[in-house]
Amino acid sequence: MKATLKTCRFTTAMLLGLLLFGCASTTSNVSSSRDTNQTAYDQHVNLAKQYIGLDKRNLARLHLRKAENLHDTDDIKGLSQLYNSYALLYQIELEMGLAEKYFLKAMNSDPSDSVVRYNFSSFLFNQERFAESLEQILLVSTDLSYQRRPQAFFIAGLAQNKLNDRDTAIQSFKRAIELSPQFNRAYFELAKAYFEQKRYLLARDTMGYYKALSQDTAESLWLLVRIEFNMGDSQAMTIYGNRLVTLFGDSEQAGSYQKLVQ
Repeated sequence: MKATLKTCRFTTAMLLGLLLFGCASTTSNVSSSRDTNQTAYDQHVNLAKQYIGLDKRNLARLHLRKAENLHDTDDIKGLSQLYNSYALLYQIELEMGLAEKYFLKAMNSDPSDSVVRYNFSSFLFNQERFAESLEQILLVSTDLSYQRRPQAFFIAGLAQNKLNDRDTAIQSFKRAIELSPQFNRAYFELAKAYFEQKRYLLARDTMGYYKALSQDTAESLWLLVRIEFNMGDSQAMTIYGNRLVTLFGDSEQAGSYQKLVQ
């Protein structure tokens, strides 16, 4: 990060020199100045995102203001990531009304920006607005060039589960796995969906893939306990239950297991 900041300071100073020089030059340098402004704008937006991720909010605001001052007013689409960054900043500050306002401004600026729509869908999901979240994330899932497409299908599955559309949720989790075979959380949610449908053998098989990719958690061990309990395999249930109590003795899931076997 220090190296990045040093590079940014050097680049900003260099760009300022070019801009000042451009004022005294002929009009042939106008496009060059615009390119320079765009480069600086992108750098400030990217730095703001990094600072938001590090929860350094004042530094994030500083770079967002600088980006705003550099932005070419004719480039409406270019505002989407600026507004997206403001939305993320307000979200971590629990200013949910402002966050939503800026997500909407970002999408209005560039409806094709899947990053913004993905973030807005996650925002809506966390607000328990599952139908709205699903509407947004399904649009994201159609963007074949979006690198987080597996996660988009995963969020779609979570929202569909919340809306009691379990069959469709299963298809979404499967699609996430097809696109990203190492996506361990998708296996876990798929296994949970199978378990809730009482398809215990499929749930067990799916948890086998999950275990191959993941370490034990209280949640995963408790699911395994319940799968084996419903399949009548008391030996496997005891093995997973003892591991649950040993590793996560203070967890709610360990307490539920101890009640189960009393």
